Amino acid sequence: MNNHVEALAENVRQLRESHGLSLSQLSERSGIAKATLFKVERGRTNPTLETLVAIAETFDVSVNRLIKVEPRSEIEVVHPGEGIDISDDSSIGHVVRNQVIGSGTLEIHHQIFYADMNETSPSHGPGAREHVIVLRGSIRVGPVGEEILLEAGDYATYLANRTHRWQTGADEAEVWILHTFPRFSPLGE
Repeated sequence: MNNHVEALAENVRQLRESHGLSLSQLSERSGIAKATLFKVERGRTNPTLETLVAIAETFDVSVNRLIKVEPRSEIEVVHPGEGIDISDDSSIGHVVRNQVIGSGTLEIHHQIFYADMNETSPSHGPGAREHVIVLRGSIRVGPVGEEILLEAGDYATYLANRTHRWQTGADEAEVWILHTFPRFSPLGE
């Protein structure tokens, strides 16, 4: 049964992203609460048949398609520029992978931060952690007030459960960022 919950999470997330929809937009179109859809995509719920039918109808697929466990190749490749675009005024970037692993989620970003940029990111929630590997350039990163300067080849990790900063100097910086998010069960369930 667990394989089908994981397959459902992955299949719904891929369908939503391939249609260019946010969770809010999928909620509006399907009539399913955003919080429920969030739990479905994280594999944290066993949805009702009514919920499955509503999601399937929104994407014009069968319920079987939603819960089908697809055989996977041993090797998955993501080419440069592929993934979910997260570019903004401070950087060019893509989420290369987002995957539930055990009792948490791993998200991998590839980003190029522009020169002379100073950006703060909000907390990613309790227990969230960022792992940063600098490919080229230098960048000052870390929780606000505790930032450190990283150079090409450096790796650093820190809790991302509070506001943290990304700051470049005269040159741009290219980094890989691995976010890890623990999954918490309400009331210890």
